Amino acid sequence: MLRTFAALNSKGGVGKTTLLANLGGLLADMGARTLLVDADPQPSLTKYYDIPYEAPQGLVEVITSGTVTHQAISHTAVANLDLIRSNDGEAKLQHWLFDRADRRVRLARALNNPYVHDHYDIVLIDTQGAIGPLQTAAAFAADTLISPLPPDTPSVREFRSGTLRVLQRLESDTDEPRAQLAPIRAVICRFDYSRDAKSLLSELRNEFSEGDRVTILETVIPNAIAYKDAFTARVPVHTANRIGGSRYPSAYEVMHRLVWELQPDLYGYFAGRLKGDPQEVFGGAAQARGARDAAVPTPAA
Repeated sequence: MLRTFAALNSKGGVGKTTLLANLGGLLADMGARTLLVDADPQPSLTKYYDIPYEAPQGLVEVITSGTVTHQAISHTAVANLDLIRSNDGEAKLQHWLFDRADRRVRLARALNNPYVHDHYDIVLIDTQGAIGPLQTAAAFAADTLISPLPPDTPSVREFRSGTLRVLQRLESDTDEPRAQLAPIRAVICRFDYSRDAKSLLSELRNEFSEGDRVTILETVIPNAIAYKDAFTARVPVHTANRIGGSRYPSAYEVMHRLVWELQPDLYGYFAGRLKGDPQEVFGGAAQARGARDAAVPTPAA
């Protein structure tokens, strides 16, 4: 069954593109037929990987035609990972969508067609920071929303007062048909294990308990240089950093654990289409709880 994820956060520069590119790279390496959709007028996701084949069409044609065909599918240098590229450099789609009665469901309907269902298992949609008609369409196209969240006060404040409130307003808009958005999975990223970061993470976990609309995922993405190096090299981070250090776990482990949280049916599947016991590979259940244990503030000296 096709699964669709959209990265959404009203604050720019929180790492949406990097997160989706690395998730897509690992999912494709696991054997999932994966489609990236770059719904950001600033085409960061389009530029993340080399593109040996660039399709003549892109997001503009998908939105305006209301469907996806092979003419909009570009192929990245990562096997099993395709892309609908951003080709809306002047951000005209926002204005085009604004006056359409079906603006909320335009992208959802375009992706929900036989071509996409026959060729892909997972769709990952990137968006820009500001919320507008295109970001709204991406949100309503997803069955899971992913929100990267750095553990710093400005980002957390914007998540509470910006992203969450905007989504609530979208659901209660009296001028639109009532529709509930997908659940939100917040991914703590750029985690540096400092006292402040641990305290904020603990606070967030207490605020959003299990069963809430928002779930703070157990896996955290550390503030490690490996993620920047992979971005520079234009490769999935799990291929570039397979061995962890004394401070941070490897990106190979982190990204696998993140995929398993988002897609539990893939638990035990690894890059290279391998299968195994994650507890044996990564050192057992105790290490799996490391991210959560790190959220407990350290005692004052």
